Amino acid sequence: MVWMAGDNNLEDAALDDLAELKQAGSTEEVDILVQMDRMSDQNTRRYHVRRGTSTQADVVEELGPTNTGDPQCAINFFTWGIQHYPARRYLVVLWNHGSGIDESDVYDRMQQLGMTVSRRAQRTRGAIPLGRVHAAMSRGYSRALFSTTVEAAMKQRAIGYDDTARDFLDNMELKRVLLEVKKATGRRIDLVGFDACLMNMIELAYELRSTTDFVVGSEETEPGDGWPYDVILKELVQNPKMTTRELGSVIVQRYVESYPGEAVTQSLLDLRKSPSVAEAVDELAAVLLKLIKKPEGKLAVQQAMKDTQAFAVTEFIDLGDMIAQLLKQLKKVAPALAEKVASQLAEGPLRSFVVAEAHRGDTMRRATGVSIYCPTPRTRISVAYDRLAFARKTRWDDFIAAYA
Repeated sequence: MVWMAGDNNLEDAALDDLAELKQAGSTEEVDILVQMDRMSDQNTRRYHVRRGTSTQADVVEELGPTNTGDPQCAINFFTWGIQHYPARRYLVVLWNHGSGIDESDVYDRMQQLGMTVSRRAQRTRGAIPLGRVHAAMSRGYSRALFSTTVEAAMKQRAIGYDDTARDFLDNMELKRVLLEVKKATGRRIDLVGFDACLMNMIELAYELRSTTDFVVGSEETEPGDGWPYDVILKELVQNPKMTTRELGSVIVQRYVESYPGEAVTQSLLDLRKSPSVAEAVDELAAVLLKLIKKPEGKLAVQQAMKDTQAFAVTEFIDLGDMIAQLLKQLKKVAPALAEKVASQLAEGPLRSFVVAEAHRGDTMRRATGVSIYCPTPRTRISVAYDRLAFARKTRWDDFIAAYA
């Protein structure tokens, strides 16, 4: 079930991906469902995607205008899909711009710049819808929206910011969507896929742990073409009995293979292991809080964080590489602590949490599959961070507050 929020600058990409899905097409053993909200005609359609038919022939419902930022829109589609097309396993794909945990801060940033921002504002003369703001900022229509880029674009271009479509879900709304679907249908989603940027973060994985078993997505921004649906779905159609883990691993490998000349990442996370990762990060945070109170410890931590693999949002850093860089630095100043770090996180829960991982490009060579939020001493902490379950469960929020 692919939920395409295409009422923005990604509409053409949505149509391309629908065509890719049709190359595989539904069979007696695999149903391919799409809900697409389009900008050009302000209409939302549900498709039962088949091979060898016209796109119009695949339409099973027309819903008129919908608001893809309203959680109920996604809840209705996924619930409808499960109830009308029962199956042993379900893959839910959220297709849109993505920004990890940074989305909810966009509006605060705009208000700080003295701009009037309303999630349900009426279009005004000179105002530009959010989708077009995405387009103005996107490098090659890459599927990214993060507030630091919005802020820069607003300052440089003086764009009137008006979110008429409310065309994204924040993380709390996303969790609500999956919980409501579980409540309505009586079952968890087997695999949640993010065909969107920057979403494979430990914070998001922990947030969604009660709603699904596995998540597949990217630590880095995605190129505009997103997933190679034709290759992925053809493989599923040929082997419909593959397990959830096998399908997730296929998505990881085929996605990275489809971008031979670009810096990309993709990974499959087992959310059932996220509590043990959170416990290990909590212990790590306690160690780091003590270390940064001493000059030599503080310098070691700063150097490790500086050397860690970072992504398009530089405060999103790779968790596995962070551990590796900390071990390198701590061996110089606190070898006993280095051993503790290795045994509690790097050698244990993190390995079982990242089920499959692939990356490509020199700038992504130390990616290991999952990122974590860590602001530098010169950046401010996201105001939404303390609302996340991961922040409430661990001392990581205490560490980044002290560190920043």
